[in-house]
Amino acid sequence: MTAVPVGAPVASGVPTETGVVVEAWLVDTAPHAVDRTWRAVGQRSARGREALVARLGGAVLGPDERTRALRLASDADAARYVRAHVAARELLAAATGLRPADVRWEVGRHGRPGPVVGQRWNLSRSGDHALVALAPVDVGVDVQVRDPRVDVRRLAARFLAPERGGHGDAWQRLARLEACAKAVGGRLLDVLGLDVRAPGLVRAAEGPWCGQEWWVGDVPAPAGAVAACATPGPRPHTVVVRQAGLTGRAGNHGLAGAGAAR
Repeated sequence: MTAVPVGAPVASGVPTETGVVVEAWLVDTAPHAVDRTWRAVGQRSARGREALVARLGGAVLGPDERTRALRLASDADAARYVRAHVAARELLAAATGLRPADVRWEVGRHGRPGPVVGQRWNLSRSGDHALVALAPVDVGVDVQVRDPRVDVRRLAARFLAPERGGHGDAWQRLARLEACAKAVGGRLLDVLGLDVRAPGLVRAAEGPWCGQEWWVGDVPAPAGAVAACATPGPRPHTVVVRQAGLTGRAGNHGLAGAGAAR
C-alpha cells in the first residue's frame, strides 16, 4: 500500500514564526484500508498472520515490532499495528535520508522512542487511527477514539482536575495529559494532576514532574476521535497536520510525498 498526503495541511496552535513547528501525520490503519490484503491473508493462523504482516510492509519493521505484530490478539489488531509502524518508519526515513528498514531508535523506560539521527518524533495509536509527529524538539502526541464502553465522565471525576461548571471534553483532556506524559518520557499516572482544561502553557505544581512546563495544543482528529500534542518547556508550538491516505496498490510500501513533510 502506498500512503499519500490528502488535502491541504492544517495548522493548529500559534503562528509558526513565534514557536516550534511540529509536523503531524494522521494515518488510517483500519483493515478496510487494506481490503485486498485482508481478504487474501486475513485468516486465523500463524502462517496467515505472517503473510498479512509481510503484505503490509512488515519487512521494514525491526525484530521487536514484527514479534509484537505476530503476538497481537487478532489479525485486525496486527494490521493496524503494522500500518502505523510502517508509516512512522517511512516518515522518519524521508526526514533523515535513511531507508525505512534502517531506521533505528532506543526505547525509554516508559516506552518513549528516542531520536532517529537527531530527529525527534512520537507515535500514538487508537482504534483505526494513528498519529505520527516529527519535531526539532522532544514531542508527545496522543490520539483517542471516543470509546462508548468507557465511562469517561466517571474516570474524569476520579482522576482529573474539576471542570468549571461540570462541563468540558474529558476525552480531549485525557489526550492532552497523555501527550504531556509522552513528551517527557513519563507515565500518565504521574501527570494526572496537571490542569489541562485548556490548551496552552501547563505547569506541574506537584508530583514527580513538579516545576516542569509544557506547551499543549489540540490536534484536528477524525470524526469520533480527539488528539493532542505537547512539547516540554514554555515555548509555543504550531502543529501542521497532514492526512495520509491509501492508493490501494498492494505490494508498494513507499510513502509518496513524505519528503514534503520536511
